[in-house]
Amino acid sequence: MIRAVRLAAALLLACLGLVVTVQAPAAADCTCQPGGLGQQVERADAVFIGTVDNVEVAGNDHTYDVTASRAYQGEPERTTQVFSAGGKNACGLGELAVGTSYVFLATGTEAPFEADSCGGTSEANPSKVSRIEGLLGEGTSVEPPPPPTAERTLVEDSPPAGFARTAAPGAAAAIIGLLGLVVVRRLAR
Repeated sequence: MIRAVRLAAALLLACLGLVVTVQAPAAADCTCQPGGLGQQVERADAVFIGTVDNVEVAGNDHTYDVTASRAYQGEPERTTQVFSAGGKNACGLGELAVGTSYVFLATGTEAPFEADSCGGTSEANPSKVSRIEGLLGEGTSVEPPPPPTAERTLVEDSPPAGFARTAAPGAAAAIIGLLGLVVVRRLAR
């Protein structure tokens, strides 16, 4: 009995050790030095606040559909994308929460921008936003593009049909209905 308890305890410790060894390299893969916020802002091509609308996962990589609301650096469009690589030695952002606003510190001049956990991207809390505004100013609002303008196209140059031509089908239907009524009455006699 004691031998079975010892064997079970040894197996439990071995399993716990295996879990720790398997999980340790995944956390240790990211070896970058993030530095301070000032250094992160200097390295970033685009700094903006955006809300994550959708997350697409391909292997370890993540692509985020983002609605940008305020830009501090760079010129993101209102609807843009941010890519974050995953896998060995990549410091990806992981699966960001849909519907949550983030301060993106990203590289690239157009979509898809690239961001990682070492670049400083994080949830847009008042403290982070005020620190960014202290470095870059109040930023500008990212407005949606204007709606397209309607263009009037002339279909044809002829004037509309006259009253007689418009009323003719209705008059014909009324005459046929009356004739049908007369025939039905005669047959009923």
